[in-house]
Amino acid sequence: MRGRSLHVRSLVAVGLAASAIAVLLVLGFSSSAVAANLHPGCNNFLSAKVRSCHFSNPFADDDFCGTGQTVVGSFDGRFTVPLDPDPGEQYNNSESSGVLTNPATGATALIHSGYRFVGTVISGDPNGAHTEQWVFKGAAEVIRTPNGGVIARDAGNLVVVATFNADGSMNVQIVSDNGGHPLFATGDCGVLVSALGLA
Repeated sequence: MRGRSLHVRSLVAVGLAASAIAVLLVLGFSSSAVAANLHPGCNNFLSAKVRSCHFSNPFADDDFCGTGQTVVGSFDGRFTVPLDPDPGEQYNNSESSGVLTNPATGATALIHSGYRFVGTVISGDPNGAHTEQWVFKGAAEVIRTPNGGVIARDAGNLVVVATFNADGSMNVQIVSDNGGHPLFATGDCGVLVSALGLA
């Protein structure tokens, strides 16, 4: 997929960098906001150089992947972010596990991720039109059956250039894919809808 250009909606791109965005939404958009925002799932030591957080959440999605069908699930995740990052660069180390179940059939899929994400502004104004380089290292997403068989996976090193336009649109281009990241390019709905037996 070297050099393949993907035009994606902002929602899809946010989902691809979910852990990085979750950090920003939960803890604030600046390192000082992260330092000042005490969250019960996070270490709240003022002397810490990083903020480590743990989230766990059951949920139900009544329109899973646009199928109009309900999927229930649970999520357990951890991430670590620096409290004083370099200007123009954000990173996080993330690990999460999820269980998705179709309550109508009992079909279940397990999702695991464990990776490092680094986002670097390479040009422009971070508060307006700009370009970022995103680097994912590790197992960005592994989807398994309950007995352990791998259904799909994104793993290895992925380098992406994301251009945020002044009108709010975005363009994402895969620059380098070492290991294989088909779910990044196509999303995981096709795989999960099939695995969960949804129409």
